[in-house]
Amino acid sequence: MEIFVLRHGEAEPRAKRDHQRCLTERGQSEVLTTLKRGLGELQGVQKILVSPYTRAQQTADIAADLLPGIMLMTTDELLPGGDPAKVAALIEQLELERVLLVSHQPLVGTFVDWLCDLEPGRYRMGTSALANIETRWLAAGSGSLRWLKQPGV
Repeated sequence: MEIFVLRHGEAEPRAKRDHQRCLTERGQSEVLTTLKRGLGELQGVQKILVSPYTRAQQTADIAADLLPGIMLMTTDELLPGGDPAKVAALIEQLELERVLLVSHQPLVGTFVDWLCDLEPGRYRMGTSALANIETRWLAAGSGSLRWLKQPGV
């Protein structure tokens, strides 16, 4: 099973409500660059699971444009303070073998750390960062971080 974890792109510093913050032009550009760098590996993704926040939805839309025919599914499990075990349970419930998650910090970092049994915070998930995890099971410590792409690196 392969799980791709994408943090949303750079967003506006302020909005009326945090969940309404939109991507900046730079954020859109960096997401596009990062996704293009991982496009070969992303082929075969079955579904894009995405947080309901505007900046995550806009990031997922960019991914969907590059991966035509892939359905988006919005879920509250991918809110910033989400629980990695609940995210794993959702992926299992949907019986997905290749999935792209689009979310926020701290969840993207804690999910990667939890699934791969990594030292918390060792691998920085900056805005527009894309991680690839390979795992046989969806349980704490069962995954292996194959790579982590940062924008512009």
